[in-house]
Amino acid sequence: MRPHISTRSVRLLLVPAVLIALAGCGDAEPADPAASATDAAASSAAPSTAAAPSTPAAEPAQSTPLAPPMPSPADLPPVKAYGAGSPECAGMSAALMGATTIGGLANQGKVTQGDFESAYTSPLLNDIPIDAVPILADMKTASMSLVGLDAAAAQAQLGNFQGALSNLVVTADAVCS
Repeated sequence: MRPHISTRSVRLLLVPAVLIALAGCGDAEPADPAASATDAAASSAAPSTAAAPSTPAAEPAQSTPLAPPMPSPADLPPVKAYGAGSPECAGMSAALMGATTIGGLANQGKVTQGDFESAYTSPLLNDIPIDAVPILADMKTASMSLVGLDAAAAQAQLGNFQGALSNLVVTADAVCS
């Protein structure tokens, strides 16, 4: 008999690993899974401990995000708790697995349309509660923005992706509790 590893355990181990891997790639934004894209943009405008240019004109221009900023975890609508053994939790775990797969591939600049489709086609996704569907839609949009990008270009989308992933994690925790 194989030992049973819960989907919650896998999710709790996999998500931080992906966030750490994505954060280590390039020197874009800090890896704070609780930070939203809006918070990340604000923190990148704050002075850093690294040597700063002597004039504000010497700073690189901030690029305009392609997608609207993700809501912060505090702004997420409440979702019902279904429990760790529920089909709803299994659906959220499948969504997290798909998202982390995309994140890992994006870190390498290797996300294809086929990767995107296979990441979000699990039949378990049909069990995601209706309250969590908008969060999954945001995650899919952020993931789709990484298709076909090399690692450097994917790095530019990291803020939106991390914000969506953070929201998905918070929502999955709520559903699975």
